[in-house]
Amino acid sequence: MCLDIDETTRVPNGIGNLTCLEQLSWLCIDGSTINIIEELGQLTELRQLRIQLDEWNDKLLECLRKLQKIQELDICIGYVVRNICVLDAWVAPRHLRFLDAKNICWFSTLPAWVNPSFVPVLTCLRIAVRELHQVDLDILGRLPALRRLWLEVDNKKLGILQGLIVSPGSFPCLEFCYFFKFVWPVVFQKGAMPRLRELWLESLFYVREARGIGSSDGGLDLGLGNLPSLQHFVAYLRCEGASKEEAEQAKAALTRAAEMHPNHPRHIIRIYVY
Repeated sequence: MCLDIDETTRVPNGIGNLTCLEQLSWLCIDGSTINIIEELGQLTELRQLRIQLDEWNDKLLECLRKLQKIQELDICIGYVVRNICVLDAWVAPRHLRFLDAKNICWFSTLPAWVNPSFVPVLTCLRIAVRELHQVDLDILGRLPALRRLWLEVDNKKLGILQGLIVSPGSFPCLEFCYFFKFVWPVVFQKGAMPRLRELWLESLFYVREARGIGSSDGGLDLGLGNLPSLQHFVAYLRCEGASKEEAEQAKAALTRAAEMHPNHPRHIIRIYVY
């Protein structure tokens, strides 16, 4: 029912005969063992699958469609091809609790099945979405059980330069959040993420879009003070179209916001000018 192996273990042919397996990790597949992917589709009792591949194989998508009892899915691809969205055609099982898709742009847009009525027990999500709009973030925020979120976007490459707002009442159970490659600003309104303890922002900062946003002293206001449970804050800003002085002002504003937070969260803030 449970098979845990490490990356150095070579799995022989015939794994498809283990039809009672419910947990399988970590299954490492390379060019010499690629035929094992087809056998995975026979393991229809799988609840947990953690798999590592050298590169994507289209047969894995067909396999995943057969695994309708999957609750935890972790896929790591060694060879990164960011412009291929290979899981767009996949629909997750309704009882999915954990999805970690590393190192590749899996989805062109937020999948339709990522909504509170279809995956109500989803607690951990790590995906890359090429195009993300405000309505998509609002949908994510309504997931009732989500506790950990890693979200990477590619909006800048697509010319989508507006920031996003985390609305009141959204992400009610979220404790950890990592927003990667978001276009600045990301604003947290009062009532959003009431349980959030750890926030990571790696954002693209455009001075021309950010001017006029923020507090009376000209500093940028993310609304960190609206996150009552915050304990740890990390921000990496990549400034385009900014002078060194403007970048330092942005860093000072974020530092001041963290220091003024009632919880005095530990914070790391770094600004890069391009």
